[in-house]
Amino acid sequence: MKTATSGIGLNNMRKTYFVNEFGFPDGYNTFDVHRLPVAYMHHLKWYSVSYETLQSTDIESDAIIIFQTPCNNELQKLSIAKQYVDHYTCCITQESSIFDWFDWPAAEQEIYIYMLSKCAAFLYHSEHDKTVMQVFCKNFIKFQGCVNLTTESAKTYEEGQFILIPNPVKRYQRGMIVHKLVSDIDTNIPIYSMKYNAPKNIALSFPDAYTLPNINSIGWMHKEEWFHCIYSSKFGVDIHREFSGGNVALEFASLSTPLVGNIQLDVQRDLFPDISFEYTDYNSIQKAINMLICDKDFYNDVSKKALENVKKLYNSFDVTNKFSSDLYDLLKV
Repeated sequence: MKTATSGIGLNNMRKTYFVNEFGFPDGYNTFDVHRLPVAYMHHLKWYSVSYETLQSTDIESDAIIIFQTPCNNELQKLSIAKQYVDHYTCCITQESSIFDWFDWPAAEQEIYIYMLSKCAAFLYHSEHDKTVMQVFCKNFIKFQGCVNLTTESAKTYEEGQFILIPNPVKRYQRGMIVHKLVSDIDTNIPIYSMKYNAPKNIALSFPDAYTLPNINSIGWMHKEEWFHCIYSSKFGVDIHREFSGGNVALEFASLSTPLVGNIQLDVQRDLFPDISFEYTDYNSIQKAINMLICDKDFYNDVSKKALENVKKLYNSFDVTNKFSSDLYDLLKV
């Protein structure tokens, strides 16, 4: 793989604090591999801080605070965040599906709705998410995924060894439909899916890991192993009702590997226009899978187009600087 663009983008903003749960050390962090949201932390020099350490951090009065809204212990963390929205310029973005917070208890939802009404902007990943959140927010800025590494040249049909389902079977993603669609395909190509075990600390009814006929389970991998797994696959299938920032689609495109996916996700639609569908369009999904298996010319065209699109549209340097400019214009700083 190669670096798509090198260098640090110029950030004209006031000091920006990024409140998150990713476990990064407090302070400025740099990253070799860019994805959402670390590309923004790297290029725009966001100061990372956790919810646990936010209250002990000396925040400048003119600072911008970006809250990556939490996926666990919401009441505690949102109660902390609420203290800042009336006194600072605050933006909100969301980890995971845009609908996840609809399942929170009432107390958490009340705080979140208040924060949304007070925030300077909601940072959205896709137009689908913006449409949902327009009920609760006034201002929006596109906060899209991006990459800084791509493969040198387009991948060809002969290089793929298996079909990859990059997401496990999970309740909110309705992954069992994808698994069934793929497992029913009459092919000698092996099929692999990510293994999933229900977390013990999240109060959602996730199924434990299980298998369907003709599908092999694979476990969690370090990023280098994961990139190798994607490149070694012939193509992936990631059609789910809900989605988040589109990192999976970006990783497949960066490695010139076709990914059948949900057309409502901007990243998927931009990178793989010929194999993106409504998540209930099962006939088109299976037709696309069969074409990727049987039609070499179609496969090579999809692969080439994805690599071209990701280089053109999702370079991390360009994307993050566009974001900075949009935020600058909105806040008029």
